[in-house]
Amino acid sequence: MTSPTRPAHPRRTSRLRAFVRRWTPRRVGVRTRILLTFVVGALLLSGVLFFLTYTLTRSNLRARDGELGLSDQLITETLGSVRASLILATIITVLVGLILGIVSSERVVRPLAGAADAARAIAEGRLDTRLEPTDDPDMNALTDSFNDMVARLQDRVERDARFASDVSHELRSPLMTLAASVEVLSSRRDELTERSQAALDLLVADVARFSGLVEDLLEISRYDAGAVRINHDTLRVTELVEQSVKASSLPRTPVHVDERCQHMVLSGDRRRLARVVANLVDNARNHGGGSASVRVEPAEDSASHVRICVEDAGEGVPEADRERIFERFSRGAGASKRGAGEGAGLGLALVREHVRLHGGRVWAEPRHDGAAGARFVVELPCETLN
Repeated sequence: MTSPTRPAHPRRTSRLRAFVRRWTPRRVGVRTRILLTFVVGALLLSGVLFFLTYTLTRSNLRARDGELGLSDQLITETLGSVRASLILATIITVLVGLILGIVSSERVVRPLAGAADAARAIAEGRLDTRLEPTDDPDMNALTDSFNDMVARLQDRVERDARFASDVSHELRSPLMTLAASVEVLSSRRDELTERSQAALDLLVADVARFSGLVEDLLEISRYDAGAVRINHDTLRVTELVEQSVKASSLPRTPVHVDERCQHMVLSGDRRRLARVVANLVDNARNHGGGSASVRVEPAEDSASHVRICVEDAGEGVPEADRERIFERFSRGAGASKRGAGEGAGLGLALVREHVRLHGGRVWAEPRHDGAAGARFVVELPCETLN
């Protein structure tokens, strides 16, 4: 009776896997893996050939030393020459394997680098980016799939942009009618009962909020459609900021201007830049404790840039949310606690779009004085008048 075959011991298998994982580098790229494969392959092949050639040569010489009349010294010298030749052949083989590994790895990684650049361009919004077809049928499968994916993504984004634009346009007409009706009721507010006046106040606030949301959606759809045009006016930074704060929801917000910024001017669209400041002040009112302060100061690392900083006294912005809050319809993790639910998450998204259109940048950071709250910084290119 034959005994059944015993399977491999599970503990030994797990130990072997653990050993391999322990001594295998975790951050080895494709290029390095291909290079190591060629070098290790060349070493193994050379080692096998070295062992077989040297062993067979020595065995033949030892077996026929009497027949050929070879002395021990001659056999030793012959084996030394063979060993030296094999070592030289091994070195040459390894060098050739190294060269072939470098060439092959570059050839394999080059299309991947192109795909990475294309993906980066798509992430930046250039949805017309496509990969060029190659002569390699295997890579063409990846290229076709990638291009098809981008085409579908572009179609989806354009469809969503058209939907937002169409909806916003369709909402404007009934909104204008509703606003006119509310204005008529407001003109006869004294004739209403106290309860009706309270309802009218709520209606006025909601209509204003609804109107702002529709205007924001229209503005966003213009950016998506590439139909944004800016009027380049020469603007004094201090006057622009002060007027923008007065037009915001907190017109008494203090504005502190650095003396070096008194004569700074910038070229841009007055309406859009004023909207940037007003949106940041409104954001401080809604999510930053109900108060704000504005500072105008030169950039720390560039004499040709000015910074407009809006600080609040709220809970601050967590580091994980400092990029996400500038995305559309995103209000941050703590918005439900801080903001009572006002706004749809488009204010900061419009701030970033307006600032980017003027060649600047915007970000959120903690306050420099160590107090609780957030600091929103807008950096724009400017000039100084003589």
